[in-house]
Amino acid sequence: MKAGRSSLRRPLRTIGPTLTVLILAVGIASGCGGGGGNKKATTEPTAPAPSQAASGAKLFSDNCESCHGTNGAGGHIGPNLQKSSVAENLAKVEKQVRNGGAVMPPFKGVLSSEQIDAVAHYVVEQIAPKG
Repeated sequence: MKAGRSSLRRPLRTIGPTLTVLILAVGIASGCGGGGGNKKATTEPTAPAPSQAASGAKLFSDNCESCHGTNGAGGHIGPNLQKSSVAENLAKVEKQVRNGGAVMPPFKGVLSSEQIDAVAHYVVEQIAPKG
């Protein structure tokens, strides 16, 4: 029984580091979908209600900071949202959060539509580059 467990653990030990390297490589190469040529937002964001902004900040802290860093300033995996033209576009942010992309996981099914809307508004209104 001990030999069976040992042979099972060996592949599991190599999966973690291999997966981490793969995720980092894909994230660096793709920029998590960030960037792009057009910096003009195609959808004008509406100002969120104060409770929505606070909710968005909390949701960002709980779900996004581990990859995108504090205040969206960039992390080990996710791009710096403070310098991302995608972060200026509400529709693109909502789509990215909902469906994921590159190494970003989808949050559809994890967050409600209202929560996705709140975090997207927070990113566009509080984190995205201004100007």
